[in-house]
Amino acid sequence: MIAALVGLGFGVMLVRRRSLATLLVSVQALVLGVGALTLAGEGSGLAVAGVILLVRALALPAILAISTRRTREPALVAPPRSALVRLLVATFVGLVAALAVPSLGLADRAAESGALALLCLGIAIVAMRRPAILQVLGIIVAENGVYLLAVSVPGGIPAVVELGVVFDLVLVVTVAAAFSEKIHEALGSGDTDLLRGLRD
Repeated sequence: MIAALVGLGFGVMLVRRRSLATLLVSVQALVLGVGALTLAGEGSGLAVAGVILLVRALALPAILAISTRRTREPALVAPPRSALVRLLVATFVGLVAALAVPSLGLADRAAESGALALLCLGIAIVAMRRPAILQVLGIIVAENGVYLLAVSVPGGIPAVVELGVVFDLVLVVTVAAAFSEKIHEALGSGDTDLLRGLRD
């Protein structure tokens, strides 16, 4: 499951189409939700986490898909770096983080490494991708890393905390999607590099 989550994160870093990247993030969240439900025992908070993750896996990509449909790009936004460079940078950052960060105290070291990899991948996606929607997806990938860590904690985290986090994330994604639409409306593209030319 952890390998699948990280692989889907790398997929978001590499693909060019916003719709495909949105689908990959949705599948990533579904895998995380199913994993939480699989680990849930009787009375465990992981069952609540699993349900929340499954609902989130459908709601967030739906918001972004609507935004993507409203902001059709005249052509694919050319990435400033090739897919190979993005892959190498993301891999390097993930490996450095995995080696530099000490153990977080969980019994499952693979879950810790996977969570760190997703967090670093999300940050790298935000830093290296130009379309605003892909940058929002990077935030969700990083947040999936945090959720992987939370699911790995014995007993999970309290449901109230999870609901608060999901509410905050939905709010952030909704606002980001609205900003993406405004950027597209003003500039004719969701390419955030065009914002560098704006002057007061």
